[in-house]
Amino acid sequence: MRLDHSLQTGFLVALYAFAKESYGQQEIQTVIFSDLKLHFKVDQERDVIVVFTSPMSEKEEEVKGQMDMTLAAFMDNYVNEIGRGYVDADKFTGFNQVLQDIGVVKTKLKGMISLGEKVGLWKKIFRRYNT
Repeated sequence: MRLDHSLQTGFLVALYAFAKESYGQQEIQTVIFSDLKLHFKVDQERDVIVVFTSPMSEKEEEVKGQMDMTLAAFMDNYVNEIGRGYVDADKFTGFNQVLQDIGVVKTKLKGMISLGEKVGLWKKIFRRYNT
C-alpha cells in the first residue's frame, strides 16, 4: 500500500501552523500518538521544517541527532534553493542517497517512493508560513 504523502504533508503543515497560531511563539517539538511519535525540528531563520516519525521505543537523543544531521545535510546541499519559492523536485532526487550515506536512512525500504516524488506532492501544499 502506498501512503498518501500529500495528505500526510498537509496534516503536518496544518498541525504546525495550528500550534504556532494557537500558542504563540512556542513551537511543536513532539506529537505523541498511541504507537508512534512525530518529531519536529524548525529552522526559523531559513524557514525549514524537518519532521521525523519514530516508534515509541526509539530514544529521543538518537532521533534528535538524526534530525540535526538531516537538516545539516539538507542545508549543505540545497542552501541556494531555500527561500526561492517552489523548486523543481528533480533537484532533490539525490537526497535519499545523501541520507543513506550519513546513516540516517539505513536501507531503501520496499515500496518507498523517492524524495523527488514526495517533493512534487509537497510543493503543491507548502507555501512559506509568515507570522
